[in-house]
Amino acid sequence: MKTSIAIIGGGFSGTILTRHLIELNESICITVFNYNNKLSKGVAYDCNQKSSLLNVPAGKISAFSYDVNHFLKWCLKKETYKNDNPELIAGAFLPRQLYGEYLNEIWGETVKIAKEKTISLQVLDEKVNHLALEKNRIHLQTENSTYHFDKCVIATGNELPGKPKNIESEFLKSDRYFNNPWNVDYHKIDKSLPILIIGNGLTMVDIVLNLRDNKLYQKIISISPNGFNILPHRNFGFTYNGALANVKFPITLLELITLFNREMKNLKKVGVSPDPIIDALRPNTQKIWQQFTAEEKAKFMSRVRHLWGVARHRIPFVSYDSIMKEQVSQQLNILAGKITSVQENNDGIEVKIWDKRSKREISVIVGAIVNCTGPETNITKSNNVLLNQLYAEGIIDQDPLFLGININCNNFKTLQKNGAENQNIYAIGSLLKGELWETTAVSDLRVQAKELAQ
Repeated sequence: MKTSIAIIGGGFSGTILTRHLIELNESICITVFNYNNKLSKGVAYDCNQKSSLLNVPAGKISAFSYDVNHFLKWCLKKETYKNDNPELIAGAFLPRQLYGEYLNEIWGETVKIAKEKTISLQVLDEKVNHLALEKNRIHLQTENSTYHFDKCVIATGNELPGKPKNIESEFLKSDRYFNNPWNVDYHKIDKSLPILIIGNGLTMVDIVLNLRDNKLYQKIISISPNGFNILPHRNFGFTYNGALANVKFPITLLELITLFNREMKNLKKVGVSPDPIIDALRPNTQKIWQQFTAEEKAKFMSRVRHLWGVARHRIPFVSYDSIMKEQVSQQLNILAGKITSVQENNDGIEVKIWDKRSKREISVIVGAIVNCTGPETNITKSNNVLLNQLYAEGIIDQDPLFLGININCNNFKTLQKNGAENQNIYAIGSLLKGELWETTAVSDLRVQAKELAQ
């Protein structure tokens, strides 16, 4: 009797999980539900803009944890890079579009392996709206059909951004407002008026570069609570071997911050940025997060999260250079503050902003607003019908900080509101943020996919 497995989500996590399952098993059949996204590429790598680069060097973004040079070797076979120095390509930030092609090829190989092993593998472009459990069987309902499985993996990836504060719900229906930064209709944007971007992270950088690629050259305003500048990757080749490279557990949040500040001062004395410390911490961030108390996690989110995000999420220098040129030419204005009101009229969109630096309210007229505040992690505020249903019925539960859903990290089984394990419902990817904190990078996802398949 073959085990039937449903994978909800066909992005990176769903693709690599499918690959491992097919390589490691014989008596299975797999159905991937991939609604409204490019299979294997997902949202992250379905990109046609040449300016959109990977934020990780080619030598560190293999899809397979057991073959860390897999992507690099694949690149070196391509006509564009086959005559280049492998060390140069390993350290290069290549186009995101290329990584999408890489994942697409992996999917093609996966389909071929499935056929050779006579494993049923089907992909359905249907949205799962409801999940029911009955006698250890899972019933998934889409708009037109009901499907039955033995096991189910939720790999839906990042949700869309949540509703921005102080913006009326009526305006969210305007064709001048883009809640999905990856689905902006650039042709609809008025070229005569500035553009407002809510958020100041990696997505903001992508949207600024995409706007320019689409020949939209007007001024851009970006607003976030702190207005921190995005940082580039620096100090290539510098290896940090200080105390944080070998963290002693247990460690409190206060001890970690104290140690970090001390080590940062030591590096600053010799002209080195904190990047190597962050990189040294990276292999242990999940373990550090898991051993924090609930109070420490809450303090981190309220006091440290934004600083960590700036230090942790860096961009290629060529992207950074473009953003700096935009700022120097005053074509990009990054504000620290908050939106206090939004009013749409015939002249455009009047946005009132409390400017944290000048300590006064300013008013701007823009032609479009793009939401780049990051994915909504609170299930009750998201538009994911399936997650809403599972949470409402107590089949899954959220962590206290509303970062994701509760799971058993040893086997990826989801937990019910009463704490009991769901024996045949699993989750991987960004839904695990509350449990692991760092769970969106390829280096994290590839490990999860491999471990779950085993």
